[in-house]
Amino acid sequence: MNDLLGQMVGWLPMLGRPQVLLQLALVALAAAGGRLAGHRFGPTGRPGAFELGATAALAALGWGLLAIARQPTALAILLIAVVAGLQVSELVLRRAERWLPEDQIQPLRHLLIRPFLFGGLLWALIEELDTRAELALIPLGRWMGANVNVGDVTRLVVVLYLLLVASGPPSLGVAWLLKRCFALERVSARAIGLMVRYAVISLGTVALLETIGFNSTALLAIAGGLSVGLGFGVKEVFGNFVSGLWLLFEGSLRPGDIIALDGDFCEVRRLGLRATRLWRDRDNAELVIPNQTFFNSSTVEFSVGRTRFLTQIAICVDAGQPATTILALLEEIAAGVPGVESHPPPKAYVQGVGDRGGDYVLKFWIHSPFANRMICSAVMAAAIERFRELGISLPFPRLIVERARTEPPGGSFG
Repeated sequence: MNDLLGQMVGWLPMLGRPQVLLQLALVALAAAGGRLAGHRFGPTGRPGAFELGATAALAALGWGLLAIARQPTALAILLIAVVAGLQVSELVLRRAERWLPEDQIQPLRHLLIRPFLFGGLLWALIEELDTRAELALIPLGRWMGANVNVGDVTRLVVVLYLLLVASGPPSLGVAWLLKRCFALERVSARAIGLMVRYAVISLGTVALLETIGFNSTALLAIAGGLSVGLGFGVKEVFGNFVSGLWLLFEGSLRPGDIIALDGDFCEVRRLGLRATRLWRDRDNAELVIPNQTFFNSSTVEFSVGRTRFLTQIAICVDAGQPATTILALLEEIAAGVPGVESHPPPKAYVQGVGDRGGDYVLKFWIHSPFANRMICSAVMAAAIERFRELGISLPFPRLIVERARTEPPGGSFG
C-alpha cells in the first residue's frame, strides 16, 4: 500500500507541468465554449448537435495553436475525445428516448456510458504517466489467504462492475424467451430474469475470487456472517426483497394497476425489489411503499385495462314524497351527469326511513377511480339543484332536547 501511495505522489509533479496545465485549459475552454454556443445559437430544444460541432471546431483551433507552438497535444486529444464521446452519447440517448423507457435511459447514461468513458480516460492517463504492467504488480498485502496486488484488485472491481451492469440485458433476454416459450406474464418472466441475473452475479463473483486465490473457507465464514446479519440487522430489507420477488412471480401487482391505499386511489408506477413506487392523484405525490405492506394488509386493486369503478352517494329526502318518484328521479339525474357510465345504468335504492326523512342510496359506474370525488360531487350538486327546482325539500339534521320532568320539593300532595 505504501508503494502505491508513493507512486501516486510521484505523479503530482508531472500533472503540475506548464504543458499539462495549458492543455487542460484549452480543453476546458473548448468544452465551455461549445456548450455556450450550443445553447445560444443552436436549435431550440435540440442544442446537442450544434454543441458537438462547436466543441470540435474550438478543439481543432486549440490543437492547431498547440502544434504551431510546438507543445505536446496527446493529453488534449485524449480529453477532447472523452468530451466528444459524452456529447455523442447524449445525442444517441435523446434519440433512444422515443423507443426506450426512461427507467432504462438513466442506467445506460450513468452506469454504462459515462463509467466506460472515464474508465478509458483513467486507463490511458496511467499509461501516459507510468507503465501499467509495473503498477499492477505493486503488492497490497494478504487478504483472506491470498497475496493481492493492484492488478488483482483492479480486475476484481472491473469484473464485479461488469457483472452488475452487463448482466441486465441478458436477464431481459431470458425473460423474453420465457414469455415466448411458456406464455408467461411479463412480470413473472421479469422475476425469473432477475433470479438468473443474481445467480450469474453470485457465481461470477465466487469464480473470480477463486481465480485470485482467496481462501474458500474465509469466503464461507463471511457468507455465514452476512446470513446472521440478514437475520438480525437487515431482516426488514431482506423481507421486502423476498416480498418483491414474490409479487413479481405471482403477477398480482403490475405497473399501471390502480390500488386503494388508506382511502386514496394510487397508480403503481414501478415495482421494485425493495419497495413499490405509487402515484397519488389527490396531491400529485409519489409514494414509496415497502413490499411487505401488500402482504400484511388487504388491498383493493384494479388491473391494467379494468379501471371501471362502482361508486355511490347517499341522500335524505322528505319522507312525504313517493319513494318510486324519488328513485326514478335520482336515476335520471345521475344518467345526465358527464362521466357516469350508461351501461349498466345508475340504480337507486331505499335504505330506510330515519328521523329526518327517507334515506336513499344512488349507485352508478364511472370510468376511473381517480374521478370518484369529482363525479360524486357533480351528481350530488345536480340532485340538490333538481330537487330545489321541483320543490322537494331536503331535511336538515334536527336536534331535539327533552328536559326531564321534576317533582316539587317534598314530593307530591294527595
